[in-house]
Amino acid sequence: MNPPLLPGDQMRTLEQIQEVDLKIDGLKRRKAQLPVKLKSIHEDTQKLKLKLSIKKAALEEMEKLSRQTQAALDLNQDRLNRSSVKLDAVQNSQEYLAATKEIDQLKKLTASLEEQLKKAQTEFEGIKKEFADIESELEIIQIDLEEKTTLVNSESAQLDIEIQNLTQARNQCTHDIEKRVLVQYDRIRAARGGLGLVPVTQGRCNGCHMMIPPQLYNEIQKGNHVHYCPSCHRIVFIPTLLQSQPPNDQTTPLN
Repeated sequence: MNPPLLPGDQMRTLEQIQEVDLKIDGLKRRKAQLPVKLKSIHEDTQKLKLKLSIKKAALEEMEKLSRQTQAALDLNQDRLNRSSVKLDAVQNSQEYLAATKEIDQLKKLTASLEEQLKKAQTEFEGIKKEFADIESELEIIQIDLEEKTTLVNSESAQLDIEIQNLTQARNQCTHDIEKRVLVQYDRIRAARGGLGLVPVTQGRCNGCHMMIPPQLYNEIQKGNHVHYCPSCHRIVFIPTLLQSQPPNDQTTPLN
């Protein structure tokens, strides 16, 4: 079993681990944003499907109206035919006037029904064209959606591979850190926006920008222990101190 690393070596390794953690965080954010690329296309698809549904209902309604108008027209034509036969059989002027009046009314109704039928058929053809146009547009968008979904899935899979590789590299170095320090680092990082380890410059914590008490700053400079910022509780170190200390050979390099 290897002896524990010196505090300075742990800081160097923690720095490397945090660099990897930040890369992993960035990759995870990129992956989380991938569905956004498809969101607008999904929304457009749903809107077009709704339009199609509305147009389909309108087509069915116009078909129904056309059938009803045609049925009324056929019925009225039958009545008109019977009235014409009746006109041929009238025996006096009174019956003639009544028959001709009925025929005139039926002819007016026929003209009105024919106009209604023509209007319904015209509207039906217009809606039918709109339906076909929307259907074509939907087909194009669905093809685009399928292509972009394939690209997004491919990118997501590639990001997973990169995250996995970085995670494996990270895990190779965590055994170089004292368990309590690593646990504290992970906890702080989760609570502090991804930064569990920060440098101290000119006596100030670079995480919360608060001044480090002089006595604690002196202790940090000695490099004998792992220290924490009393304000934000992040692990703190002095960069120049790490640069001046030669690394322990036990430290595992992190690619």
